Amino acid sequence: MNYPKRFSIGKMHQREKGIYQYDENCTILPQNKKTQYQIDYIQQGVQLQDVSLATFYLKNGLPYRGLMATQNIPANYLLVKVPRQLIISSQTAFESSQKAFFFKHREFFLDHEDGEEHAIIAFLIMNKREGLRSKYYRFVEQLPQDVNMLIFWSEEKLKLLQDENLIRKIHKKREEYEQTFLTFKKILNTTEEEFQWAYTNLYTRDFGHNLKYKSMVPFCEFFNHECVDVHITLLSEDDKQKQNEFNKRNYKSIKNQKNKRNQGFYADEELQSVQSSSDSDNSLDLDQDESDLDYFIADQIIEWTTSKELLDQTYEILRDYVLHQVVRYQQRSNRCVRNAAKKIINWKEDEDFDYFCINSQKTENFKKGSQVYFNYGRLSNRELLLRYGIALEKNKYDHVYFRIKTADLLKSGVSRIFQKQYLSIKLKYTEFPFDLLKLAKAIKESENQDCYDPQSVLNIINIQTELKGLTKSIQLLQEFKAEFKEDLSKGDLLLKDQRLDYDEYFALVYRLEKQRIIQHNIILLQLAKDILLEPEQLEYTSGSYESSQYQYTYRIILKKYLSQILKQ
Repeated sequence: MNYPKRFSIGKMHQREKGIYQYDENCTILPQNKKTQYQIDYIQQGVQLQDVSLATFYLKNGLPYRGLMATQNIPANYLLVKVPRQLIISSQTAFESSQKAFFFKHREFFLDHEDGEEHAIIAFLIMNKREGLRSKYYRFVEQLPQDVNMLIFWSEEKLKLLQDENLIRKIHKKREEYEQTFLTFKKILNTTEEEFQWAYTNLYTRDFGHNLKYKSMVPFCEFFNHECVDVHITLLSEDDKQKQNEFNKRNYKSIKNQKNKRNQGFYADEELQSVQSSSDSDNSLDLDQDESDLDYFIADQIIEWTTSKELLDQTYEILRDYVLHQVVRYQQRSNRCVRNAAKKIINWKEDEDFDYFCINSQKTENFKKGSQVYFNYGRLSNRELLLRYGIALEKNKYDHVYFRIKTADLLKSGVSRIFQKQYLSIKLKYTEFPFDLLKLAKAIKESENQDCYDPQSVLNIINIQTELKGLTKSIQLLQEFKAEFKEDLSKGDLLLKDQRLDYDEYFALVYRLEKQRIIQHNIILLQLAKDILLEPEQLEYTSGSYESSQYQYTYRIILKKYLSQILKQ
């Protein structure tokens, strides 16, 4: 198919949320009223370029801290630069005056798989107790006192998430937390209030996945997360001058340019392909005890082939499917487990950079008065909630697990002994729901026959089979969506309820976003169905389906599926 230039889901969501646009509600202290925290760290070499601390507000008026653009910020621009010696890391803690303490309890700090985290938690508690005598007083003083991580939510609030697997994960982490706290209470006489404060601030402000050691970076902690192209850069002393010269030249050039950009729907800066490979929950497998669709279909085919005399071609399909789908999936899962293994730290290796920087990159242009965000990574709302106690509206990297009770899937004629109670299918923004369609076709094909050729499930055989599968897929998703009590169309109004606290607000966002992804996939499937009902539409791309931003983006995601239809 000859498709025109494409938009991404991320760009579409950025437009809808007003990312990079002036925030009329934010408040900022005048430049002559900088906090002592700002003054101290700027004197020690922290550089802020056209960003300043500000207070922003959720839709219901709850305040939170962030960084605001004090000037129009161009692409490829250094925003914050922090000298390495100001970073608080597990190495900092180990080399401090408390070094003897860490050696005394080395089984908990040096030789433990979570020793880095334990060291920073102890370091924060010790420095907080020292007060003004601490070298890190200003940093410790400005850390928030409140705790909003999921492990501290009440059971009533956890129920608001409507996610049993996530709640089970939270309970497991809570047990680990309590065991760690008991050890801290024993060796450091730590109160629960102290421990919660240090624990929360470490895990919500850790930059360690970018560095050799777990680390907390002054000022950079104020960047809130969004799906933007703003990332970390590590500079050496030699790179510093080059970066400064580049920023001055780049900023001057952009300020002097006339605005020649097309402001319409097809503006060049908005063009970007759909990133279908952007998986979000790659480090948080909450549904590992449930079945994967590939295993489910493979097991069914095995049962069918052993109970019926099928053609040799069917056995070949079975062999290829198992080898290329199931085995590959298992190998990928095993690699993830190996990569997740934690290291034992000795703090002997030094970091090989001089400045920790956060830069806007490529096409990220923040307007004066907008909030300047940082990309924490490809995190779903599940991970954001578990790590930081927050959830994002219209999160490009979000997804939903559609859980189906396996006993209700197929007619008795093709029922099977199934080891696990539920089947989980992942629904995303960025990909067509092929797994759901395969399952729906299996259900439809099993309604009138005890056995059928698995080609009808695994491959595209004819339009009528696809239409049946698409219709069943839409029905399943509509039933799934009906399980939520909120009306997605009234989401903005619900989020403006000033009676909601932070936890209730983000739990509501989490539920609404599940519905949004379900609705997104329903529209995708319905659009595919409409196109198949009028096959001539497969041959062109201009028409009613490109009449809106949503439908155009959907059509791009449909490309892979429609291309397969055309081949038949």
